Amino acid sequence: MKTGKTRILITTLFMFIFVIKMGISVAPLFLKLFNSKAVNAAIMQLEQEGKDEKDNPEKDFLKDKKFFDEDLVIHCYTLTPIIIETNILHNQEHSLFVQVYHPVVPTPPPNA
Repeated sequence: MKTGKTRILITTLFMFIFVIKMGISVAPLFLKLFNSKAVNAAIMQLEQEGKDEKDNPEKDFLKDKKFFDEDLVIHCYTLTPIIIETNILHNQEHSLFVQVYHPVVPTPPPNA
């Protein structure tokens, strides 16, 4: 029972902190009580909390850049088929083996 209450308490604490942070970031839109320097300081603090050292956009730009982009060469190859002779198949039909002589097959004798 004690662990259930502590979980609810910790969850409520984190949700409260989250709501306060979101309220600070949205408050300048609705309230005119804050001066612009305080608002800018709060927004910059929230941005720094959200960024890591790895989230450097200059490093990401260098990682994304390919070294061969500078010397991009486009090669265009076109293949144009040329029909040299269309009668090749027709000429080969005449060169097939044709049996001219058909041997005579004797008829079987009638059953007597």
